[in-house]
Amino acid sequence: MLPFDNRPWAKALARTVIVLSLIGAALAAYYCYITDQLHISEIAIIGLLLLTIIPPNLAIVLRKSEADMETADNAAELGQHAHLRIR
Repeated sequence: MLPFDNRPWAKALARTVIVLSLIGAALAAYYCYITDQLHISEIAIIGLLLLTIIPPNLAIVLRKSEADMETADNAAELGQHAHLRIR
């Protein structure tokens, strides 16, 4: 799924992926900890996996919908016209 892919289910899926990846990372770290295998390399691997999963999905979650963007564009156009001076 691309960050600018407009699908009605994209935000819900991105939220689910973020939550499940955080839970999975916590469980993996805990499992490595209880088996005495949590070293700096495992921590780095978990961190890098989170860095590849979370930012693109976060971009989808934080993206404004098209209706919000149209409202912002209309407000910007009105703001530009308000600065005109009539002589």
